[in-house]
Amino acid sequence: MKTDRNKQQTEKLARYLSGEMNETESCAFEKEISVSEEDEIRIEKLKKQWSAMKGYHTAKSPHTGKAWDKLHGRLQEENLIPVQQDASKIRLMPALLKIAAAILILVGTGIGFYMMMSRKPAVEMVQLNTGNGVTTLIKTLADGSVIYIAQNSLFSFPEEFKSGSRNVELKGEAFFDIAPNPDRPFIIETDEALIQVLGTAFNVKTKNGHGFELFVDRGKVKVTLKTDPSKSEMVVAGEKISTVENNLVKSKHIANETTSWYKQRMQFKDETLQNIIHVLNRNFNTTFVLSDNEIGKHKLTVTFQNETAETMTELICMTLNLKSQTINGEVVFFENKEGARQN
Repeated sequence: MKTDRNKQQTEKLARYLSGEMNETESCAFEKEISVSEEDEIRIEKLKKQWSAMKGYHTAKSPHTGKAWDKLHGRLQEENLIPVQQDASKIRLMPALLKIAAAILILVGTGIGFYMMMSRKPAVEMVQLNTGNGVTTLIKTLADGSVIYIAQNSLFSFPEEFKSGSRNVELKGEAFFDIAPNPDRPFIIETDEALIQVLGTAFNVKTKNGHGFELFVDRGKVKVTLKTDPSKSEMVVAGEKISTVENNLVKSKHIANETTSWYKQRMQFKDETLQNIIHVLNRNFNTTFVLSDNEIGKHKLTVTFQNETAETMTELICMTLNLKSQTINGEVVFFENKEGARQN
């Protein structure tokens, strides 16, 4: 029943705020609320209010029995918890009082957090974990956004973006080239910040919870500290932002060879030819074209490092058994029907 589920979620939040969860339970709960940026921000506010309440309880030492009786009656009047058969038989336990305090905070702030959690099942994420090699792993997402993942990095994303926003996670470094969609913001979660974009290109570098750095190549992004959501900054092209002692600090950014690391050695794993050509044309002086859409569905695993357009063309044709022809300055790929591969 919905009431029972809400009650379970209430108890879960109370145990999380009061520190009664073990490390495994806390990680699972944080993963559950990470589906929504709004939920995470609200939880951070609840943490602060919970800390304030602990200090208040220590100083005031209220009569817990009277406090619970008063709160229980109020919640019953507002139909926020199931009606108990006999309130006089309730045995007050420390954990129960903490649950009551958590409910009181929610009632006071008017947050519909639990209803949102019940409507938003956890999204199954795909993880790409790069090693310590020098290649840049390139992934094109379902929405057309292209992510260039650096070495020793972990990038998590859903197979499809089904909610109102496009949420992903990053540990390490990556360059993001985001497909524009004003109705569905793209949100990146790192250890220290939430990054919200609509359509732009920028680089994000995290340092295992000990630092955060972002520079914008084009467009603009919004950066919000997870530990203090009130600290938020807009960053535009030509600017860099980093964390210094739990503060966001902006500075000028000058593009150079170091910041274009993602183009040095590009690796594609089981990626469609259509996506590969899109990336190559965007980053190099190439004008690759497909003769038909079916050719673009071929998948390819390949690495390019300082190759010329001619070498790239040869690699693609040889691997996928295609033909190429230069027409009006464009390299067009065709099916090689005469030299069909033998299975």
